[in-house]
Amino acid sequence: MLRRRICSYTVFYMSGIAAAFFMLERGRLLSAAGFAASMMVLAMCIEPEGTGAVWHRKLIIRYRQVLVIMLLLGMMTFTARYAFYGYAEYAAADQTMIRGRVISCVPADDKLKLTLRSELSGRPEVLITWKYFDPDQDYSQITGADIEAAGQFRDVTSADNPGCFDYRVYLRGKGCGLSFKAENVKVTADRASLLIRVRRYLYRGRERFIGRFDDGTAGFIRGVIFGDKRDIDNDLIEEFNSNSTGHILAVSGLHIGFLFGLLKFLTGRRRTPALSAIVIAVLITYGEMTMWSAATVRACLVASASIVSMHVRRRFDLLSSVCFAALCILIKEPYQLFDAGFQLSFLAMAGISIVTKPVTSVAGEAIGVAAAVQLGTVPVAALCFNCFEPFALFINIPVILLASVLVPLCIIMLIAELAAGAVPSAGIGLAELISYAVINTNHLLAEGSGPPLKTAGFGPALTVLYYLALFGLSSEWSRVLILRNSKQDLMKLGALMLLPVIMISSCMYDRLADDEIVFVAVGQGDCTHIRADGINILIDGGGDPGYGSNETGGKREAGDTGDTGRDSSSEKADDKNDGYNVGRNILMPYLLHSGAGSVDTALVTHLHADHYKGIAELAEELPVGAIGIPIDYRGDKEIISSYEPERILYIRPDTKIGVSDDVYIEVLWPVTVSRDRLAADDPNEHNTVYMIHYGGIRIMVTGDLLEEDELNMVKYYEGTDRLKCDVLKVAHHGSKSSSSEAFLDAASPSVAVIQCGRNNFYGHPHKQTLERLEERGIQVLRTDISGAVGIDIRNDKVFADVFKAPPDAPY
Repeated sequence: MLRRRICSYTVFYMSGIAAAFFMLERGRLLSAAGFAASMMVLAMCIEPEGTGAVWHRKLIIRYRQVLVIMLLLGMMTFTARYAFYGYAEYAAADQTMIRGRVISCVPADDKLKLTLRSELSGRPEVLITWKYFDPDQDYSQITGADIEAAGQFRDVTSADNPGCFDYRVYLRGKGCGLSFKAENVKVTADRASLLIRVRRYLYRGRERFIGRFDDGTAGFIRGVIFGDKRDIDNDLIEEFNSNSTGHILAVSGLHIGFLFGLLKFLTGRRRTPALSAIVIAVLITYGEMTMWSAATVRACLVASASIVSMHVRRRFDLLSSVCFAALCILIKEPYQLFDAGFQLSFLAMAGISIVTKPVTSVAGEAIGVAAAVQLGTVPVAALCFNCFEPFALFINIPVILLASVLVPLCIIMLIAELAAGAVPSAGIGLAELISYAVINTNHLLAEGSGPPLKTAGFGPALTVLYYLALFGLSSEWSRVLILRNSKQDLMKLGALMLLPVIMISSCMYDRLADDEIVFVAVGQGDCTHIRADGINILIDGGGDPGYGSNETGGKREAGDTGDTGRDSSSEKADDKNDGYNVGRNILMPYLLHSGAGSVDTALVTHLHADHYKGIAELAEELPVGAIGIPIDYRGDKEIISSYEPERILYIRPDTKIGVSDDVYIEVLWPVTVSRDRLAADDPNEHNTVYMIHYGGIRIMVTGDLLEEDELNMVKYYEGTDRLKCDVLKVAHHGSKSSSSEAFLDAASPSVAVIQCGRNNFYGHPHKQTLERLEERGIQVLRTDISGAVGIDIRNDKVFADVFKAPPDAPY
């Protein structure tokens, strides 16, 4: 099937990792097992190219056996790594002190981030975040030192909503299984080895080099040359990413290619082993200075393979070298397979290796390589960043041309800095001029091309099919079959690939995709998504994850004195979440993944930050139609001035919002309009309660309804069934100040959903609330445990789905 057997070995090894990932990380046991079994069937059926007189039957059997072994090795490697990280979390539980050796130390915003090889059993790597460090002190010498840190381990959890960033997988992909928030860090010993001293020298040289540029370009140069974006304005990074030119702010094959080409030019035609060793040493030195990103490792391995192939007198093959590099990285850290940087880097190279030739034959050599890169990376970029720039190919050409001058110029000056400690001022001036040219060119092209398209509903399954078609039809093997008109072989290959594609698509299938109601996990806040006949409605949008976000450290048991019934937005947020944008980072990716490119109406129960702020933030990212605000807040200029007057829908006690023929939303409470105009910091007594009527099913959304109003509602609707519901969104995140017995008896739901943040400061949900729900046989679902909760309505019955269901979930 493939002339390059290492490519098929790598594909099967990756498939084994993917199968184990979906089994263990995602809990898709049957689908993942089916995918692994279908890959084994595929392995038993395919044959290497040239079968017949050239290949003995035993060699074919051996080839197939190796494929199966690679598949099983991938599964075993990931399983071992998963168990290692799980044991590390268990070993670190409840510890407030950690010791170990610093592997790297990088300032980030107002924090210092240290990667530590800890002294815990198994020696896991730990990401330490130290906020209270001295910014004026030089911490370059801390690398390689033994330290002792006091603080708290933080939960590192997987994504809570479909389509959202998975911090746990990302962190593990970087080799860190634990996260630690340090209050104090103390160096206990400094037994620096020769390697550590070299690293420190390189880091000091790097910082001296960056310090030679002015404030306007120093951060940009740091990003372009070292892939370190800590000093670049977020808006500028966003502009490059949306233009699909963000790759120049990450060390990639572009950089290593320039460096490799420069070294080849300097060495001329001489190809002695000593010179080749020097070239490889220079590549490794640059890799050290860039902290060895996946793209850097890949580029250095490919360049080294090119050099070695010359000395062993073997033809260099780019695709084989790329596959070998991927195999090396994934053997060391299988979680890298699910890192966007790894995927984009290797897909770009796969595009160059496989797609360039057929594209060039159609479009010409001028844009063949650039088009191949875009074809290889656009789907994953759209999936990860939720946008697509249709003019990315044309925007990239001038930006890359300018970068192709800037990168080698800076690398030459960097070598001069390390070797002589001096850099020509003319070179610095030229680099600054080119940097401004790159930034301004990218900005002008961004304005000229308009905003990028948001990619709603572009799911993983569609991405798999795209790459199968792209690389399958562009491969040499397929082109040969097409030229030979071997339709039977092509159909056989398609049939063999069909089952693995179906199984991997089922592994990635979103459990909540067909649910009519989704309670989105927004940390310590509320958000309900209603979808009917293509209409998307939000009730509340979160907006204050600092109060118990799913990555917050510090635990408080349910029922602690912190549960006072007050709104969480009245307290100070956790430092790490200051400025966190729920609309951009949670709601937008969730909605786009769900196929919603816009929101028709967004309602709020009341104007506390953990309910309305996310909607205000979302409105800056996606089109939001009408904004429903309780009429009691009609005089709050600060809140209302954020929206156009024609978009504001004032919610009155008699408001009824039609969604589709059999779906509508009505207001249950309050039943009168307040005489006084309220401000956003007024108490929860003015909270609006909505009832969603979805066919014959009723879902009550209570916001932060307090017990006093619950009892007033029960009294007001006494003798009617207006409070009866099938699903209850439990009021005030499960606080003890809500969910009274009389109210629960009147509502009598079969399912109760509690929206709160993991390990939140207030101890939500309260033990008493949980007991009252359980006593009535109500199924309790919690976003802090299960992530997003979906309600599937079929035949006038309610079926509850959860985005993730860990083994210890209480249902």
